[in-house]
Amino acid sequence: MSVLAAVIRAGETPPIGAGMVPRAEAHLFADGLSRLVAFRVTDGPAFERIDGAYAPDLADRPSYPVTDVVLAIPTLRSLSSVGQRLNALSTKAEANYGRDFTAMVFTTAVEWGSDGYGRLFEARSQLEAHSFDGEITVTLTPAASDEQAHALRANLSRIDGPTRVYEAATGTDEQR
Repeated sequence: MSVLAAVIRAGETPPIGAGMVPRAEAHLFADGLSRLVAFRVTDGPAFERIDGAYAPDLADRPSYPVTDVVLAIPTLRSLSSVGQRLNALSTKAEANYGRDFTAMVFTTAVEWGSDGYGRLFEARSQLEAHSFDGEITVTLTPAASDEQAHALRANLSRIDGPTRVYEAATGTDEQR
C-alpha cells in the first residue's frame, strides 16, 4: 500500500484539514514570482517549515517543480526504488559543493552549468526513471495559473507512481 508522500497546492493557501497526513506539504504561490514553500509534516500533525523557497522555472520544458520538491526532502526521496542512490548523490553534492539537494532546491539557484547541477540533473533522471511508492497529490485552486497547472501536470506524468490532481474550482479529480 502506498503512503501519501506529498501534497502540493497551487493557488491560495488552503485551510488545514483532516484526512491522511502526508510526510510533506508544499504551497506554490504566484503573486509575481512562482515560488514553492515546503513543510515537513511531523506528529500531531504539525508543520515544520523547510528553510528557503524554491522558484521553479515553470516555462522550462521540461519543468521539475514536483521532482525537485521530492528530491529536496529526504523522507520523500526514500520512497523511490532508487532512494539509496538519490541519498548518495545528495551526500556527494554536499561533499563536493557544500550543499545537499535540500539546500540546492530551497536555498540556492542551481542552473545549467552551475556547481552541483550535474548531480541534481542525474537525481532528477533517476527519480523519474524508477518507481515511486508514495502518492503525490496536487490541488489546483482557482488562483492557480494555467502555467502552474501545465507544469505540475507535465511533471507528474513523468513520475512512475500514484498521482492525483484535484481541481478545487471544478471538483474534478484525476488519478493515475
